Amino acid sequence: MKVYFLLVLTCLIVFFCWFVHGEIFWSEPQDVEEVTFSVNAGDTVSSLAVRLAEERVIKNATIFKVYVTWRGVDRRIQAGDFRVQSPITLARVVDVLAAPKTRSEKEITLLPGWTLREVAAYFEREGIVTTDEVFQVLGEPAVVSDSVAGTFFSEAFILQGKPANISYEGYLSPNTFRIFSDASFGDIVHKLVDHRDSQFTDQMYADIAAAGRTPFEVLTVASLIEKEVRSSEDRRIVSDLFWRRLDNGWPLQADSSIHYITGLTGDVFTNARDRDVDSPWNTYKYAGLPKGPISMPSLDAIMAAIYPEKNSYWYFLTTLDTGDVHFSKTLDEHNRNVEKYLR
Repeated sequence: MKVYFLLVLTCLIVFFCWFVHGEIFWSEPQDVEEVTFSVNAGDTVSSLAVRLAEERVIKNATIFKVYVTWRGVDRRIQAGDFRVQSPITLARVVDVLAAPKTRSEKEITLLPGWTLREVAAYFEREGIVTTDEVFQVLGEPAVVSDSVAGTFFSEAFILQGKPANISYEGYLSPNTFRIFSDASFGDIVHKLVDHRDSQFTDQMYADIAAAGRTPFEVLTVASLIEKEVRSSEDRRIVSDLFWRRLDNGWPLQADSSIHYITGLTGDVFTNARDRDVDSPWNTYKYAGLPKGPISMPSLDAIMAAIYPEKNSYWYFLTTLDTGDVHFSKTLDEHNRNVEKYLR
């Protein structure tokens, strides 16, 4: 009996060692030519392990933590961007983390509320890519096209439901990112889209569905909110106002959508000629949502779009100088506010 027990125990130990060895040196979480990932300043081995598993860079977070610690790499991991060539095994990921960083890096910063025009201008100023090249990959603002490039993007869930004939406006995430100085524009876009995708949790998706909305609709409303009002509280109020207008068939009449079409910046006013432009982004001319997002919304604006604050207002205006928002329940009251604050 004792011999049998020892035999079984030996087999279990051999199997366990074989399994761990395979998870480290053979197993691949995805069959691709290359993966890139980031280590952020302040990441712990545990938080990094969980995130890499979620991003399918590694398969097993626990084995990663043990292996990294056993090799002593846990004390040498540096913040930055990393690239792993196929085969994407856990051992190769740790090898990359253990190697001294030699590729130079730089920071890029995209601001909430920027449009693709502003993103393109920024990338051109930084010497990364030209405006025309940005539009070739991401599509042109306020343009319906037969074909928009960008099909090389990752399997970002947030892209499901995006119309194929409009740009990727709104799908890049505003933030400060570290990139390799020689990174391709495709790599940079992957990073920005993946970060946007990571901002949406399973609970957020569930709450969006429970409200009868889609992620695309939420992103579009959030992009309007981002351009219209500044504070979190005002954004939640405007969110409810916008959704009620949509549900009741009212036009949104957002000046920011007209600015998006015309390319105007820095002015809250629009004139009758601007508001008459024939565009599916014109929320004065057409009821319902614009054809797509009009800016890069912040996470704060996205949360406001998902979690509106119930109210009974139907109109609002924002002053340009102070950003104060004045709400009204009737058109007469709104017109008085226009005369008082915008004339």
